[in-house]
Amino acid sequence: MSAIARPSTQVPVPQARPAPDWPASLRAVVRRGLRDQRRSILTWGLSLGVYGAFMASIYPSIQNSVEKIAKNYPESLKQAFGVQAMSTVEGYIHAEMFSLIVPLALGFFAIRAIAGATVGAEERGRLDTILALPISRRVLITGAYLVTAVACALIMAMTGVMIYLAARIAGTSISLGLVAAGVMGVWPLTLLFAGVAALAAGALHSARTVTGLGLGTLVGMYAVDLAGRLAPSLDPIRWASAFRYYGAPMRDGIDPVSFLGLAGVGVLLLLAAAVLFDRRDVLN
Repeated sequence: MSAIARPSTQVPVPQARPAPDWPASLRAVVRRGLRDQRRSILTWGLSLGVYGAFMASIYPSIQNSVEKIAKNYPESLKQAFGVQAMSTVEGYIHAEMFSLIVPLALGFFAIRAIAGATVGAEERGRLDTILALPISRRVLITGAYLVTAVACALIMAMTGVMIYLAARIAGTSISLGLVAAGVMGVWPLTLLFAGVAALAAGALHSARTVTGLGLGTLVGMYAVDLAGRLAPSLDPIRWASAFRYYGAPMRDGIDPVSFLGLAGVGVLLLLAAAVLFDRRDVLN
């Protein structure tokens, strides 16, 4: 009897794919984050843009009345809210929107975005699943920060375009350069408060607590700056507020030193947050 040797069939063993490098991971996180934020970007951009467009369009009809009312304001209030420069459409929009509403709204958006992408995901039990992928914690929190930065820039771009078009249609001589400076000038503030929220997220496990700390810092800094402008004796405490360096870009243009300084502090806070977030435990 002869034995016939059959050729052995070897099943190919699939090879594990190498983990992507950090730039590829970061791009993936940013793309997914922007996709998740697209509705928020549209909602916030249209809301602020419509409000700004309304303010710009009614300015020609109320200009004389506004100037008369502004003359009767106390000098401290004029300095605090920029009322003294309401004789121009840019000064009026700054006083009505960019001295308070827009910085606080965008700061809150930035804080909420960071909290939701980090500790919010942890509370929902999604952070473990995300980190099971070949994505480091530092890439995750950096990606959340970049998504927030891009989202805020897009919101402000929409707002600026709508304000400028409405003002031109209404017949005002609004400056495109000052409108661009106004919307761009808010951006470093959002980077700074996004950094504050990221730092809190690097140490805490509650989205509500992170949001509360970030919002408290935002409102507290505004209150400190306002108190310093209303009471000359308190002016030195304004050095501790980011709003002192924010200024009035819609009215006066951007101060490059303050712009880069605020953005730089935000990046430094992110670096510290990445170290903390990388070392802490994930509870859920």
